[in-house]
Amino acid sequence: MGKSSLFNRILGRRAAVVADREGVTRDRHYQEAEWLGTPFRIIDTGGFLPDDRVDELADSVRVQIFHAITDSDLIIFMADVRVGPQALDQTFARLVLKSGKPTILIANKAEKETDRTEPWAFLGLGLGEPRMISATTGYGMRSLMDEALGLLPKTGVRSTKGPTPDSSIVRFAVLGRPNAGKSTLLNRIIGEERLVVSDIPGTTRDSIEVDFTWQGRKMVLTDTAGLRKKARVEDEVEIFSNMRTAESIKRSDVCVLMVDATRGLEIQDFRIMEQIRAAGKGLVLLFNKWDIMPDKGSKTFDHLVKEIREKETMLEWVPVIAISALEGQRVHRVVQEIVTVWTNCRRILGRDRLTEVFQKAVGARPHPMRKSKPVRLDRACQIIVNPPVVAIETNHPDLVDEGYKKYLLKILFEEFQLLGAPLRLNFMRNLDLRKDEDLEQFGIATDRVSSGFDPDSSLGIEDLERD
Repeated sequence: MGKSSLFNRILGRRAAVVADREGVTRDRHYQEAEWLGTPFRIIDTGGFLPDDRVDELADSVRVQIFHAITDSDLIIFMADVRVGPQALDQTFARLVLKSGKPTILIANKAEKETDRTEPWAFLGLGLGEPRMISATTGYGMRSLMDEALGLLPKTGVRSTKGPTPDSSIVRFAVLGRPNAGKSTLLNRIIGEERLVVSDIPGTTRDSIEVDFTWQGRKMVLTDTAGLRKKARVEDEVEIFSNMRTAESIKRSDVCVLMVDATRGLEIQDFRIMEQIRAAGKGLVLLFNKWDIMPDKGSKTFDHLVKEIREKETMLEWVPVIAISALEGQRVHRVVQEIVTVWTNCRRILGRDRLTEVFQKAVGARPHPMRKSKPVRLDRACQIIVNPPVVAIETNHPDLVDEGYKKYLLKILFEEFQLLGAPLRLNFMRNLDLRKDEDLEQFGIATDRVSSGFDPDSSLGIEDLERD
């Protein structure tokens, strides 16, 4: 039909997956948009189907459509000018009319002049005369948007330039293999059935953003399509879904990797972690479906964590939580850890404190000789916030031992409690020391960050893992 193409056309970018077939969009997809200086919110929805004979998720998609209608001040009803009004259009039009919302009828795919005639055929829908447009070429968009903005409530807000990102908003993406439970977790966190959930792998095709508030803090959660191995991605929709997921990683501050606990960590999960690490994003690791974990005992979680950290040593500094998104088990902890990791990514370690920790670490274990050359590590200074980057001055940057890098990272993670943060080390010959004041506009000046738990609670982390 072209709804997602129109959605992208209005936004001026490809925010929704588009393919030349029906049923690609299933969830409600919200985005902030702007037209000639006027900001507004637009919602893309799946196609309306009367029952599940065509798509077994049709019932769930209809629920999302009706939620979108309720949330909207204006409905743009799209029909296909090439095939004319169909019985399904008649059925849906009657439901839209019952909503009482202002509605604009558009006939899409009017690229050719011969397609822009005989609009009378659409009058039977009861939505007035259709506006001929082409979401693909942009034909008719100016008049459509002028009319749409004229029907929207006047907020008195106008913008002369694009929206400025709010650095106080916590942006996180939920990632994982297909059917790991990502959409179920999102619905649990926000407290409503916002996304279509089923046991069918690949139900989510787009990266869907949801704004919500948690304990007075603004947050943006992105649910993503399940990431498959590239060798198995042949369908064009999955290709674009994977591209959109990779984009979501870049746009987020923290990435939550969901793993099916009954299957454990697989190669694809480690590949996703590599993408997250390469992008310099914080990480929280979730083992979902803990409620149906077979042969579960009091030490199962401890053994699981020990095993995965032996496979990947850097997971020693990543929060690991066992949850059940379906039952709501420990879901509250997920958001707490996300905020903790988000804060750690913005930490200003403090120049004096960092110097003290660095000198103590080097004094306790000097760097070994390499190629018969002494490798001297002289000074350390934080040079970047989010992700935190510590630069180290050395006479031989190219000879610093990988094992020694891991040793320094371990010391810094322990001393500064940088759980989940993508801390990086840069080795250089000449280091320009930066003052803490230079970093304050980008980060949070604090020596210690609370994990987000109630300090008066008697529950420790071990208790929370097993509750």
